[in-house]
Amino acid sequence: MANTYKIFFRTHIQASKSLQKLHDCLKQLNVKHWAYDFQDFLLTLTSELPDFTRIQLALRSAGYVCHFIKLENMNESRLDANGLKLA
Repeated sequence: MANTYKIFFRTHIQASKSLQKLHDCLKQLNVKHWAYDFQDFLLTLTSELPDFTRIQLALRSAGYVCHFIKLENMNESRLDANGLKLA
């Protein structure tokens, strides 16, 4: 089973760009889940692609300016405040 990553980009969708164009770009990369926060201009992706630069380059070539923020491996065990593993 492939690892799943949550990838965060800061971007601003200009009036000349549409959410449909963004959706089409992400679909070509096999990104299955994504969300865009209009207030914070934050694009959150869930993908099996560990290389965020590939996604960033595809978005830039589609005309979006995206600044990478962070990458989280969703399959890694997480610890709670007491140091216990969370399921």
